Amino acid sequence: MVDSSHPLDRLRQPEYTGENRCIPCTIVNVVIAAVLSAVIALLSPPAAPIVLAVSLAAIYFRGYLVPGTPTLTKRYFPDWLLAKFDKAPEPGGPAVETRETGTDGDAPTDEFEPVDPETYFLDHGVVTPCTTPDGEEDLCLDDGLRTAWRAAIEEMRDADRRSQVADFLETDSEVLSLDVSGGNVVARIDGQLAAQWESDAALVADLASSRVLEDRLPDWEARPLEQRSQLASGLRAFVERCPTCDGPISIDAETVESCCRSHEVYAITCDDCEVRVLEVQQ
Repeated sequence: MVDSSHPLDRLRQPEYTGENRCIPCTIVNVVIAAVLSAVIALLSPPAAPIVLAVSLAAIYFRGYLVPGTPTLTKRYFPDWLLAKFDKAPEPGGPAVETRETGTDGDAPTDEFEPVDPETYFLDHGVVTPCTTPDGEEDLCLDDGLRTAWRAAIEEMRDADRRSQVADFLETDSEVLSLDVSGGNVVARIDGQLAAQWESDAALVADLASSRVLEDRLPDWEARPLEQRSQLASGLRAFVERCPTCDGPISIDAETVESCCRSHEVYAITCDDCEVRVLEVQQ
């Protein structure tokens, strides 16, 4: 078989280019290349375009010009700036994208006000104070809700994901698409990003949560979709078995690396199927 790849492709560093390209790193290195070329122009004008071209080619194929830029960017750039360029979903964020327009398609909606799931669940009896086997104070699911949630999860495992997600997002299944990208389940409506979950296990848990919370909470339907999504995902913190493979789970603190930054997360992972159920940034 003939290798049809371009010889220059061998120069690429996939971990720093393409979808993994760090935009802040690229910007910094382009500025460095421009400054370097300007200095060269003072010494030897004909050489300046060559230096600029070689520098830009290095940035294009390798992701950076100055070695160590990705590490330095993560270390010295403010996290709020890196977050604006980060392509990875925010841990612990609402699964549903906040809507930008009202029901008439023109007027803005009220700004989404996040709700604290733990406080809300306590106020409505979804969780109650309890003592762990180790003697530590904690919060536990109400027994009735736990039983209902487990039954709903088992039902959702075999349910049609597309129709269930369409109901969850209050849209028609004909305009909804579900894809898996980097382990995340991504929902799009008419091609536009609408929601995302850490895994199919997280999606199953949220669909089941929405069903049991609707039956349990009197103001569920009155709350905006974004708040319902946040509450549904908040119930995942109390999961006891993997929602998809029904195996044991692990709860750990981990360092998650993305193209632009690293952060500590509280993570719930299915041991048997090795998928992430929940990530909450610490």
